Amino acid sequence: MRSSSESAVTPAGSELSGPIRTAEDALTRMLALIQAIDGLDDLTPDYLQSKMGVPVTHAAADPKRYGASAPLTSEWGYSFGMDQTPTAGRWFEFTFIPAQAGASPSMTEICRLDFDTFTKKLENIGFVRQRNMVEDGRWMSDFFTRPGMRVEVFPRGEAAEPQVLVAHKCIEWVYIR
Repeated sequence: MRSSSESAVTPAGSELSGPIRTAEDALTRMLALIQAIDGLDDLTPDYLQSKMGVPVTHAAADPKRYGASAPLTSEWGYSFGMDQTPTAGRWFEFTFIPAQAGASPSMTEICRLDFDTFTKKLENIGFVRQRNMVEDGRWMSDFFTRPGMRVEVFPRGEAAEPQVLVAHKCIEWVYIR
């Protein structure tokens, strides 16, 4: 694991502890976690539990799969975990999930640490950004790489309307390989 100071993402004297209380808290912990690790092997259940502040459980059918989830607000929760399949390999993901299946609530209450701020912090800790455009020319996500690690961050508009909120991008999903 990296031994560099976490001052780039966590101000001195503000060590994160206890359970995740807000989306900003969750994303700040994700930044600190990303900065501190060298790769996926560092993301053990014990390490994740110590950094994210919530109990990490294993999938009953596969001990290589583990993670946690919890509510954040009346409309949003979060989920994170390690997964692995024979075809896709191994990955870690963090995502915000609507509290009600199929719902698509505004992200305003979970967007204090927005896409631009989060991704600039990734660049500040040594990641190189590359825009990910899909076949039809739409922007899907941004990739961030450094030796041995790739992070992909998926944006989502803050709300369906007005246009200023559609254009303001929040974080929906963070994927680490």
